Amino acid sequence: MKADSELAAIYDAAAEHWHDRLRLLGYPQAYEDLFDRLLADGTLRSLQDGGRVLDLGVGTGAFSLALAGIVAAPLRIEGVELSPSVLLRASLNLDRVGVETRLHLRDVKDLPFEENTFDAVIGAHALEHLDDPFAGLSEMVRVLKPGGPLIIATHHDVPEMPWRAKWHPEHIAQDQLMVGMKGAGLIGVRAYPLLTCAPLARRTGVAGVGFKEGVWQWSDT
Repeated sequence: MKADSELAAIYDAAAEHWHDRLRLLGYPQAYEDLFDRLLADGTLRSLQDGGRVLDLGVGTGAFSLALAGIVAAPLRIEGVELSPSVLLRASLNLDRVGVETRLHLRDVKDLPFEENTFDAVIGAHALEHLDDPFAGLSEMVRVLKPGGPLIIATHHDVPEMPWRAKWHPEHIAQDQLMVGMKGAGLIGVRAYPLLTCAPLARRTGVAGVGFKEGVWQWSDT
């Protein structure tokens, strides 16, 4: 597992072209398809009037862009990321489409937010980089409002490819993700494959979805 400073330096170096690489791998389309399915099955009901969303490991903003493109009401996105250069790209990408954004150069394991703050918490491919992914899940649940959804996309089977040695993402098996989410106190936990025409994303992506126990308090944001 790479140290946070080393990981941040790697992503800083790749920031300029990272969003284009995601497109080539088919992830933005996979994210849009995921949120479209979640909207249809009622998972995003806490955001029907808008709300405050936390994106952990926001990267260049691809996951947030997909969510904002599916939800009709305006969202306020707060993103957490280790890489300053990648965070700047996220700011530019989200500002370009008019999404209200506040970004934080922080570690996802130590979030600077009170309990029960966010209407939804999302994140794509951040857990794999944590020494203890399930401690990270508990921190995500802490800042989520009761009744709100946690939506986490992970690599569940990273193939042996030349780039793996550089990025070194740990894979999280789907059943491990489901157990970890339930152990963090989430209910109604389900798995959704990331479906896209790009073979890599189809083979390696899965999203875990669950809800923080408790009665939903409608956001007034």
